[in-house]
Amino acid sequence: MLTYSALRIRVLFLLFCVVSTSLSATPPELLHQHADVRVANGHEIWYVSTRDLSQYNNLQQELPKIEYQQLVSGAWLQRTHADFDSQREMDTCFVVHGSPAEVPLVLEVTLDVYQHIQTVIPKGRPFRFVIWSWPAERQLNGIKKEFQDQSLRAQPQGFYLADVLDRCRQHNPTLVVGYSMGARVTACALHLLGGGTNPYAPPLKTRTNNKVSYLTVAGAIDRDWLEPGKYYGSALSVVSRFLNVHNTADPLLKRYKKIYPRKQSTTGAIGFSGLANEGALDAFQIPTNEMNVTKVAGKTHDIRYITRDLDLLKNIWQRSFSTPANPR
Repeated sequence: MLTYSALRIRVLFLLFCVVSTSLSATPPELLHQHADVRVANGHEIWYVSTRDLSQYNNLQQELPKIEYQQLVSGAWLQRTHADFDSQREMDTCFVVHGSPAEVPLVLEVTLDVYQHIQTVIPKGRPFRFVIWSWPAERQLNGIKKEFQDQSLRAQPQGFYLADVLDRCRQHNPTLVVGYSMGARVTACALHLLGGGTNPYAPPLKTRTNNKVSYLTVAGAIDRDWLEPGKYYGSALSVVSRFLNVHNTADPLLKRYKKIYPRKQSTTGAIGFSGLANEGALDAFQIPTNEMNVTKVAGKTHDIRYITRDLDLLKNIWQRSFSTPANPR
């Protein structure tokens, strides 16, 4: 469980509140630079951003400000949450990126991932690919301070994601992909949906009990955090199946322990060494799998080294979203 000393939490939280002022919405020119993407028949690509929202304070009041854009015929069109929620029976995949990452990198990487995965998605089923963009840009000087900041900053972002996921899963089979530090955003979101609490996010009143599929890739969360009673111990209670993809040669996650104070123990990252105790997840009574992709990914933290391998990607897709999460 994440436990800084009381003084350290107070100092860091006050510092983070200083940088939590609203940022600017996504500049149209950045989206335009990444509009030349082939969208398969029956598919939709959405860009949903919380980058201009408060990072720590008054999160409930910020929900109406979430930004929605849809890629249509080579142009990004502004949408509303009502537009997003109007879809029914559409397989929906949320990809939540890692950090540090500014908008251009997020668009480049996630759109490459879409180009890869569209080849393994069954034809004839409507599919929506959602790029979830959160404020993961560098905000502090010093790599260690920055990653410590991001490790906390990602968690209140889970509140925003949880609200959108809750609305989406009411009517659509939903897959949630947490990549790198995005695993903190997604795990926190699912934990809140499961009735859990988080010191950096308010509680959430849910609309439905429909479950989602969950996939972590190079996840930057502790290896035991998804176990019952642990930091995100309620996350898998709202999941129909879970797959963890890890790489024991990942050069960034190898240094994962550095985000903690020296004397604080940690089990390491789920995306580096895998689950601490897979058997502990049996309590959720869901299919739980792990895949070690070290031979394919090698010494890289780039998700595209994984998704560009067709055979590996097919295997991942079959284990995570080959059938609807909520058959009707």
